[in-house]
Amino acid sequence: MLRSLTQFSALFVCILFLLSACETETDSRSSGQTVWVDRRDTRLIFKAPELEKVNIRIRRFTDQSGRFTEEFAEWNSDGKKNVIAGLILSEAANGSPLTDPQDPNEVLNIWAAFQKKNPAFGPLGQSSNALGPVLWRRVSIGTRACVVFLQRWSIATNPGPNAPISSLSGYYCNAPGHVFPPSLADKVIKSLGLYRKPLRQLPAEIAPKK
Repeated sequence: MLRSLTQFSALFVCILFLLSACETETDSRSSGQTVWVDRRDTRLIFKAPELEKVNIRIRRFTDQSGRFTEEFAEWNSDGKKNVIAGLILSEAANGSPLTDPQDPNEVLNIWAAFQKKNPAFGPLGQSSNALGPVLWRRVSIGTRACVVFLQRWSIATNPGPNAPISSLSGYYCNAPGHVFPPSLADKVIKSLGLYRKPLRQLPAEIAPKK
């Protein structure tokens, strides 16, 4: 009986560890609500190589005041591909959003899976997609080669201190041992976009550039 209870406790702890590995810092915020989102209802578009048939987890956070919203997704592939990726759309009704990195090298700190790692960042690069300019850096994390990216914009005609700002940030990592040329980083950036409305409502799309 004692042995069975010990085994159950170990399994429970293991499950909690696996769940926490997929969490972002938004999970620690208690002044709001986080819900799971069906992939057909997400606003996020990420058509990077190898992600089309990959397992995806999507959540949406709304703070208690309704001022901040965030939608964050993670992709984890199985088998030989072993590609991983993450994306966060953070929006504010006024001012800066909750998740608001100022450089792509700050993006990995958002994701629990990369905390306590020692990434080696490359020089800052810039590309453009359907949403505008994007800053990015290639980065080596253990045996993985990745790109981290950051995009910020405001829909205000005359941006001021309280103008609503949105940020789109994330990462894309090749399978361990695979190289990550600049051309692939540019391709990843151009695959980003947003749906204007949930997919179930047949949205107009801000489509990624081909």
